[in-house]
Order: sequence, then structure tokens, then C-alpha cells
Amino acid sequence: MERGRILALDYGTKNVGLACCDTMGVTVQPLPSLPNRGRRDLVERLREAIREQNVERLLVGIPLNMDGSSGEAVRRVDRFIATLRTELGLPLEGFDERLSTTEALEIWREMKPRQQKRYRTVDSLAAALILERYLEES
Repeated sequence: MERGRILALDYGTKNVGLACCDTMGVTVQPLPSLPNRGRRDLVERLREAIREQNVERLLVGIPLNMDGSSGEAVRRVDRFIATLRTELGLPLEGFDERLSTTEALEIWREMKPRQQKRYRTVDSLAAALILERYLEES
């Protein structure tokens, strides 16, 4: 059963990590992260990535607090999601990303430089972890 290609985003104020899965939702591939130089630039770069990867759906990590509450980071991501819905017109879903960046940093520190090159940045590794969890749970 095909799911279609999903592009996962780990939104940050400096960089946005990206990862994409195959049409069957079996493999996850990290993509180069995008510098966050403002919404207009970011939306255009995302359009390019969506076109290049033939993406059908978006998944955005929601940085909930450990107790499940939302703070300023969630409000920033919510505003970003609203922009994406308006500008990109693709199905979009938010997904709990608690500890994905922490886990990505721990994994990153244990990787050899050659392995790090595969993921390009910690942000892309975090996006890959978010997408892998999403695919496991759905």
C-alpha cells in the first residue's frame, strides 16, 4: 500500500531539518537542512524540495514540553504551519517531536564524520527521527 512521499520538517529559528520517505513509507532519507532566513525564503526553498522529491504530504514536528503542554516554541511552529497550509496547499500534519533534537544530538556525537555526512546536519537527523516515529505509529 502506497502512502505517498512525506516530507518531515524539524523547524528551528536557525535551521529547518528535512527528511523524506519513499512512497511506501519504508525508508527515510535525510535531506540538506535549510537556513531559516525568514518565512518567504523558507517557503520558496520548501517549494523546491517538494517539487524535487515529489512530496504529497508534509509532517511538521511539534515541540511540546515534557508534560505535554505548549510553550513559545509551539506557538512559533503553529504560525509556521499556518503559513505552510496557506502557501503550499498540501495535506499537513503536526507530530509530537519531544526529545527528537536531544536524541539526535546524542546519536550525532556517537557518529563518525563519514556517518554525519549522510545526515548532513543534526537538524536533518532530528527530522528523520520524527518521520521514522510517525511511520512506526501510523
